[in-house]
Amino acid sequence: MDKKLQVDRLPRKLLNIINRFNEIDKKARNFGTDMVLHLSEIHLIEFIGDNAGLSISEIARKKNITKGAVSQTLIRLEGKGLVVKALNPENKSQAVISLTKKGWTAYCEHKKYHENINKIILSCIQGKSEEEINTIYTFLEQLENFI
Repeated sequence: MDKKLQVDRLPRKLLNIINRFNEIDKKARNFGTDMVLHLSEIHLIEFIGDNAGLSISEIARKKNITKGAVSQTLIRLEGKGLVVKALNPENKSQAVISLTKKGWTAYCEHKKYHENINKIILSCIQGKSEEEINTIYTFLEQLENFI
């Protein structure tokens, strides 16, 4: 296949991949629990698991989202038994958020989900030379910077 045809096909191929990934990633899953979790919920669970003992304000600031968005998602997660609020032992006027046992299950299953994605990506570059891998990485890095 000539280079011009390959270059002309690249944007469509990339958009197809992005669209398919988004369709898969946006689907609600149970992540090892007895209820479905939406993308915003599992990503907040992941953030809390990676950053223990934060308040709602600290979570909002670090995730660069509103306190209202954090609060609404936390209310749903509390109702599902995945997170709990407790008084900060160092500041009794502040609540800190932590994962329950069920929350940790979802956290671990979400990590496995990402590990599976990593395996798929690594299998796609298996057998490629270091130069080819660097070219792919550089392309993705440049694309990320533009977006």
